[in-house]
Amino acid sequence: MVKKLQPKLRFRGFTDAWEQRKLGRICRITMGQSPKGQNYTNDFNQYILVQGNADIVDRWVQPRVWTKEVTKTAEAGDLILSVRAPVGVVAKTAFPIVLGRGVAGIKGGEYIYQFLFMLEANNYWKSLSSGSTFDSITKEQLIDLPVRQPASEQERNRIGKLLHILDSILAAEKRKLDLLQKKKRALLRQIFEQKLRFAGYNNPWERCRLGDITEFADYGIAASAIPYDGTVRYLRITDIDDETRQVNIYELPSPDMKHRSRKEDYLRQGDLVFARTGASVGKTYLNRSDRDDIVHAGFLIRFRLKDNICPEFIYQQTLGENYRKFIAITSQRSGQPGINSSEYADWTLYLTSIEEQNQIGGLFGQLDELIAALTQKIDLLMIKKKALLQQMFV
Repeated sequence: MVKKLQPKLRFRGFTDAWEQRKLGRICRITMGQSPKGQNYTNDFNQYILVQGNADIVDRWVQPRVWTKEVTKTAEAGDLILSVRAPVGVVAKTAFPIVLGRGVAGIKGGEYIYQFLFMLEANNYWKSLSSGSTFDSITKEQLIDLPVRQPASEQERNRIGKLLHILDSILAAEKRKLDLLQKKKRALLRQIFEQKLRFAGYNNPWERCRLGDITEFADYGIAASAIPYDGTVRYLRITDIDDETRQVNIYELPSPDMKHRSRKEDYLRQGDLVFARTGASVGKTYLNRSDRDDIVHAGFLIRFRLKDNICPEFIYQQTLGENYRKFIAITSQRSGQPGINSSEYADWTLYLTSIEEQNQIGGLFGQLDELIAALTQKIDLLMIKKKALLQQMFV
């Protein structure tokens, strides 16, 4: 008995078996053809040219280059698929465009878009490479691409609509996150350039060295990571998120050590950690947790600040332009970049009264909490989208 072709998750009322068709039989496909180089222009009154992924932002065509020559075209509402490395990235266009040779235009609806997105998420195109470098898709491969779909147009439309709504929610949350991050960057500049201050504070800020406000600095332990053993958590450079500078404490491993760390090795709330070598040099992390079971790895340097200093106020300065310039200059080495504890101690920063430090630190701490919450929400929505793609397609 032949097993009926159908997904794990379906809308109520639909029970018919799905069918398999070739993409070229259900959609019109147009392979791109690049105009001549002399016809490229920055004149936005000419035709928008899409050559590849550089012209796509958040799954939509973003005009970047124009051309006076029309070769192959796609209309507003068409799908765009990258056919050169990285292959298989799918997007949409809201404009009539000229297709360069790095993309193809596909006249398909929302169901086809989500189907192609599912293939991309599942690394379908990489699976065709058989271990070799797979850097292009031919027209024949696109035409013959097997598409599994409901026989009912109504069911296809409902699947497409559901996933489109989820995409719209994701896009809205990403826009909110982007605006919040921009707002924070603007506030960092204004506050630490002292162009914007809380009411009641007008005293001049002082400059000091990090070492002047530090109780001590130490390097982490040298140990391999093992799965969490139920006793000690192990913080490494790679555990610190590049964007949010947050750490998922419950995913931290343990250090592989025969002898347990000393009590003073454990991070304390308010400790500031700096990456000291490699591509991540300069990355910082503020330990806001009150847990007493976390130790830091050897490629991290922990600074414990004096009691009359607000750790949040100091940490936020590590996200500003002054600190970035310090890292760029100080980390230069003949080999890979690096900064030791003595060099970090020489970093010059701003200091004000502890009351103003707490006000500023509290403001940015709340913004970071909002950013982290939004980031987590987006991550969960993306996980939900991936799960639906796996269950709603065959």
